[in-house]
Amino acid sequence: MNSEGNNEFTSDDILKQKMEYRKKQQIQFIISQTNYDEQEALEKLESCNNDVMKVVSDYLGITPKEDHDSKKTKNQKIYSVIRNIMDKGSNNFRMQQERAKKIQQVNELIKRNQAAAAAVNVSANNVSTDESKKEVDVELCDQFKNCVECSAVTCDHNCMKNKNFILKEKID
Repeated sequence: MNSEGNNEFTSDDILKQKMEYRKKQQIQFIISQTNYDEQEALEKLESCNNDVMKVVSDYLGITPKEDHDSKKTKNQKIYSVIRNIMDKGSNNFRMQQERAKKIQQVNELIKRNQAAAAAVNVSANNVSTDESKKEVDVELCDQFKNCVECSAVTCDHNCMKNKNFILKEKID
């Protein structure tokens, strides 16, 4: 055959040499970054599909982050952001509506209590009895906001404060 054919390298031989050189460089890098020996570095490199960064990350105990958004298209990401903003806005609106409803219920309860207290005041003033003690109790309780004799909100006297408290219990 041709003597020149023996001296020439084929493209496959050149590719194999480059691959071996590259693999040696990778192994040297792994050895320099870890405590692995050459054989262990080669095994780890093959088990990680020749990914040097994965071998070193595994050695250091670094786990890769899984980015769920990386699999989405740009359009999907945009709509996800819009959807999140709309969800937060609707939740805030719903919470504001619930708060407003509770405030309105409390205000209505206060108005009913005030109306009931006014009705009791009117009925107490219209009652004409000869018992002057009851009239004094009504005036003293209204003036000082509690019973003069016992200094309590509820008392055994037939005073206005006691009537208001009993009426409030019936309403609630």
